[in-house]
Amino acid sequence: MTTTAIRTPTASNVNLHVGAPGPAVATETAALLNEYLGSGFIRPSDLEELTADRGGVLVRARNRPGQLLGAATGRLLGRKEVNALQDRLSRAGVEAGLDGHRVGELKSIVVARAARGMGLGTKMLAASVDFLKASGCRYVVTASWVSADPHQSSLGMLERAGFAQMATIPAFWADDQTAAGYLCPECGAKCVCAAIILVLRLA
Repeated sequence: MTTTAIRTPTASNVNLHVGAPGPAVATETAALLNEYLGSGFIRPSDLEELTADRGGVLVRARNRPGQLLGAATGRLLGRKEVNALQDRLSRAGVEAGLDGHRVGELKSIVVARAARGMGLGTKMLAASVDFLKASGCRYVVTASWVSADPHQSSLGMLERAGFAQMATIPAFWADDQTAAGYLCPECGAKCVCAAIILVLRLA
């Protein structure tokens, strides 16, 4: 995937870079994501694999000197992953209606504390959704962390972008955490954090 730079109107000295990372960029970006989402949440090699064969997207926000201010990831979901998500929603009493459609996932979005309030999250979200839409997705799903710190929540940004709440699922990341072995920034080794599942229907 070719890397592109997009100048944001909200911060004239910030560019978005959309594309596959080299090893150094993957290491730097993984460090930022792990700082906010939990130690070991993602490996540099995961970010390189994410963008292989246009199966996913990595968006980075940098200021003019080149400092990394934020990152977002999105990917196409396979049929088994869509079915697993629908099963979890069904147990919560929600029928998502994703059958027969290509579904994308906004996996993660992080803005460094010092760069918040500049609209970077919104810009990275839009770039991720644009990628998924261009890949033929009819729906985009995401999980918004229910954190004790309201500044960690992406819920308002997602709803402003058109995402609709579907269900709140307790201990949403517990199985993933056990499989991957990362540490929750709030719970440590045994994550009990809930997630609000949201869906965006693309035109």
